[in-house]
Amino acid sequence: MRTRVHLSLNGHLPQGLPLEVHLEGQEVRGTLRQENPILGELVLPFASRLEGDRLLPLPLTPPYLRVGGRARPGREGTFLELELELVLPPGGKWGERALGRILEALFLRSLEGALSQPSPPWV
Repeated sequence: MRTRVHLSLNGHLPQGLPLEVHLEGQEVRGTLRQENPILGELVLPFASRLEGDRLLPLPLTPPYLRVGGRARPGREGTFLELELELVLPPGGKWGERALGRILEALFLRSLEGALSQPSPPWV
């Protein structure tokens, strides 16, 4: 399951987002903090490498966010179109895998509500 987020990096993220994003050279790094009804507060790191206008996810230790997408320069900063995917440790038994899918669905549902933004003009 994936969700899309549109952001403008101009030094200030929109108010109320549980997201920290930093563009460091050719890498986009950050952290998402989210309150989860089952697990409490989740702190999920992410990292991507910028190649041209594409963001390619870098692997981290689960749990983390796999973040890909596109980046475009603009007059008011860098516009990011991010594709987010939650990566959990693999479950060994069917119950662990089922719980992982439930957690992922809860995570994405609440993330879409928290990060809903109007699309930038270049999309």
